[in-house]
Amino acid sequence: MKNSKKFLLKFSSAIFILFFASFIGCKNSPTDSVVNTEPTTDKAALEKITLEDSALSSFELNYNEEGMMDMMSPMGMGKTTSEIFPVKVGRKITSVTRTFTITQLSDTTAEGNLVLVFTGNLLIGVTKDPSIKSIDTVISKPFVTTVERNVKFVKVANTNHPLQNWRISASSLTKGGTNSANIFIKSITVKLPSGDEILITDPLNYYLSHGLGRMKQIPIVSQNQDVTVEVEIHSAYASEDFVSLTYGAGFHNKMNRAKRKFVLLSDDGLGNKVYSQTYRANSFMGYFHAVIDAMPTQVIKDDTAPVESSDWGFPYIVK
Repeated sequence: MKNSKKFLLKFSSAIFILFFASFIGCKNSPTDSVVNTEPTTDKAALEKITLEDSALSSFELNYNEEGMMDMMSPMGMGKTTSEIFPVKVGRKITSVTRTFTITQLSDTTAEGNLVLVFTGNLLIGVTKDPSIKSIDTVISKPFVTTVERNVKFVKVANTNHPLQNWRISASSLTKGGTNSANIFIKSITVKLPSGDEILITDPLNYYLSHGLGRMKQIPIVSQNQDVTVEVEIHSAYASEDFVSLTYGAGFHNKMNRAKRKFVLLSDDGLGNKVYSQTYRANSFMGYFHAVIDAMPTQVIKDDTAPVESSDWGFPYIVK
């Protein structure tokens, strides 16, 4: 009996030692399954830097509204007079295709172009009775939009790791849409709390510095300060357009995404219209984007009208 107990004790101890050794061996074994994702070429490094830059990628956080958004904000939606009254409007993106192209590369500088193709649905919550403001029907319209921006880089080191060698020196604003000739943004004027005004007529050639170089810096706005944006539109349609501003979503606070409808200031009767709206920077600090979207009014008031849009976007920093 004693021999049996001794055998069982030795056997159990051996099993425990083998198990412990295998556990230690697994913990200390080389992580062959971990894939090294660090770029090995300049092109791959520049693309990674562009896609992961907070100032640039915040555009997508505000362009993809993830569904219908309430337009009845304190700063006003404006009145509608059609039989169908839109209560909530928003884009829901289902897929994004990103294409990055190097347009110029030297020993010290580089330039690239980023094209984003969004596929999604425009969701419109409408009511027949504006006094109730409850949604009767949700209209879903498929769309495909293409937006792009240009990026400039500067070489800051010369190591064997391309990702450490390059930094973004400046980036253009974002421009795109459905490429409709019936409606397009001609210019935007951004009125900052400091009193400075920024006029943009060619967003792909209007560059903002990322801290390197002598170009204009990305606008800095203090928490809870107001920024006014005026937008000049050319529209083939006589009626007031549906021009909106989406802003406030950051990487750590998507819930602060907000949407406002621009108010018509002037119409020359020849298709040139000016709209205005004011938004307030939220209390979260970081990089954000203001996305301006211009659509003919029938896009949201006629369930048979296709989506036509013109989109511009500009980054800003909240400190």
